[in-house]
Amino acid sequence: MKKDYDKTLTRLVGILTKLSNEEMPTSKELADEYNVSMRTIQKDIKERLHYYPIVKDNEHRFRFEYGYSLKRTTLTNDEMVFLNLALTQFENVDDIDKIKDSIYKKIINKNFYSPYFIKQADLEDLDIESPFISELEQIIEDKKIVYITFTNQKKELELYKIAAFDGFWYILAKDIEEQKVKVFRLSDIKHIKKTEKYHHTSNKYIEEVLGRVHSAFFEDGNSFEVEVKVYKEIAIYFKNREFLESQEILDTYEDGSLRVKFCVSHDEDIDNIIKSWLPHIEVLKPKRYKDKLLNELQNYIKNLKTN
Repeated sequence: MKKDYDKTLTRLVGILTKLSNEEMPTSKELADEYNVSMRTIQKDIKERLHYYPIVKDNEHRFRFEYGYSLKRTTLTNDEMVFLNLALTQFENVDDIDKIKDSIYKKIINKNFYSPYFIKQADLEDLDIESPFISELEQIIEDKKIVYITFTNQKKELELYKIAAFDGFWYILAKDIEEQKVKVFRLSDIKHIKKTEKYHHTSNKYIEEVLGRVHSAFFEDGNSFEVEVKVYKEIAIYFKNREFLESQEILDTYEDGSLRVKFCVSHDEDIDNIIKSWLPHIEVLKPKRYKDKLLNELQNYIKNLKTN
């Protein structure tokens, strides 16, 4: 018991130290370093370190909320974690949650008021402790080939990653019949049947595929380029941020506008980016996509006039 306690204490102190040093680790990096599962790390963050203002950035890296510092607390890292673990031994005490809230508000958050407001994207609930998710994680780790029955289809698949797009959870997998990597909605899974077969797809290949996945509409082997003119009014945003991993600035015009290229696999990969920056962005090519967007805008204006 003491040995397990010591390991947990060491890990939690280590996590807090990394966050304090602004190292911004991922779940996988922490799991690898402390030789535990990603589920254990998620439990550490979600339950054992729940009262610390820990958030994830867009790259799924953990950090303290902007403006928070351990130096603002009245206890050391070791003392805080010890208190945290000690309080977990009184789960059956009446009103323990209220007592814990009161203690942590007085100690952890004393004199802390963040001057920052960052709106996190709403994400579909996912119970990482559920048998269903545990089974998927194990299948991915073991590289087992499975048959999955979805709401409207049944597929033989190689499972690669559990991924989130636009607030929903999906499974990234290769359709063995079509030999294409696709994205399937997690909530559509009705049944999983394991086979005795295994795949040998390298992690390097999977990472390369992930670099091309921009949305739940990903289509393997259907890559094409989209070039746009970004007007000077919004050019600064495209200079300071890559909206997609494949974003590339090809040219800068005299007036400060930019010519930007994206490599995508589906129109939906780029649609929201283009439409959110109208009217200060212009599609240059491909002509098919430019015509499609123009037709959608014309229909939109037509509908407004007739309603």
